[in-house]
Amino acid sequence: FAPTIMKKKYLFQLAQDLIMTAMLLSLFGYHLYEEITHEWLGLAFFALIVSHLTLNTWWLKKLFTGEYSGYRAFQTAVNFATFLLFLTACISGILLSKHLFAEMPFHLTDDFTRKIHMTSTHWLQVAVGVHLGLHWKAIANLFANAYHLDLEHWLAKYLIPACWTIIAAYGFWAFAARELLPYLLMQVDFAYFNHGEPQAVFYVDFFAILISVAYATRVCVWAVFFRNK
Repeated sequence: FAPTIMKKKYLFQLAQDLIMTAMLLSLFGYHLYEEITHEWLGLAFFALIVSHLTLNTWWLKKLFTGEYSGYRAFQTAVNFATFLLFLTACISGILLSKHLFAEMPFHLTDDFTRKIHMTSTHWLQVAVGVHLGLHWKAIANLFANAYHLDLEHWLAKYLIPACWTIIAAYGFWAFAARELLPYLLMQVDFAYFNHGEPQAVFYVDFFAILISVAYATRVCVWAVFFRNK
């Protein structure tokens, strides 16, 4: 009975994380929706983050127990960095709100706040990708157990990793083609949006960028922390 409950909990968390990922990509597509839709998506994303943290309070309780290996220290730093970037993106977004919080006394429209919002959101995508990469194996095992997949089958060992590698390679290309590095370096004052591009192209590109960061993290973590094991 208990293992069934745990399995349902993990599947719920996985579904929630997939929805969060879709929302994050939608928030990057500022030009694809109306401004008020963007703000409502931001609030929904905030609520899902709170739910995600609530379901993972066990991790917070274990922060000051046990020994810290290099991998655990890196994972902890990534989690805290992701949370701080999330807070920065949310707070700056609320300050810039033109609809839901426009009448609040803390409303701001200055260039610095807008630049902070753009920079933190783009770094948040990187941090989420790294976070995903750190849990790549656990997610793969969860899918395998849920759908009774054999991880030793040639499909799982070779074909699926090859597909992810191709997606990651495309993601690096999309990152360069969309000239996103200046956003991370806080060099962009006004975001450029291609209002004529199809939504499908936008989602594919930004999903591939997320996978490229996650897959690169997965490979680097293996090389640095687990290669000798």
